[in-house]
Amino acid sequence: MTNEQYIRKNALIYSRYKDNFDTLKPWEIQQFQDETEQSFTCIPIRVDFVEGQPYANHIELTNDIKLNKRMQVSTDFNDSKLLPNDLNLKFRAAHDWLHYTLQAPFDAVGEIKVFKYQKLHYSKGLMQDILFSEVVLQACYAEYFGNFAPTQKVILINSY
Repeated sequence: MTNEQYIRKNALIYSRYKDNFDTLKPWEIQQFQDETEQSFTCIPIRVDFVEGQPYANHIELTNDIKLNKRMQVSTDFNDSKLLPNDLNLKFRAAHDWLHYTLQAPFDAVGEIKVFKYQKLHYSKGLMQDILFSEVVLQACYAEYFGNFAPTQKVILINSY
């Protein structure tokens, strides 16, 4: 399967499948939130939460980190049932740190690359499946349709 076909397949899954958030048990949501919190603690530089999109690409992100020893993370569109308030921002920060570490672009192919490493911070099985929805499915949707989905949802499919 080509990258284009993979992106299309996952974009259509995200657009057509029903949100599975309500099927998650409270302890499963808490586990994902705890693992997100833990992944945030691995970032070795200052993180600033800012309005707007601080970087157009991973090169700008890299330059800011190297020059200013800090990373900025957007507070825009911070509406997630799964990761409320600061947790979603911490998720973004840990995710963006991997864009820097891996020098992965801000496109679907780069998001897939980041997912492959970000999943190492999450338990196998359901936690990685939730992460797949949060990263890969959303990124494929955005690239294929040209914008992010109107609402975030959790689509539980096997991420392997």
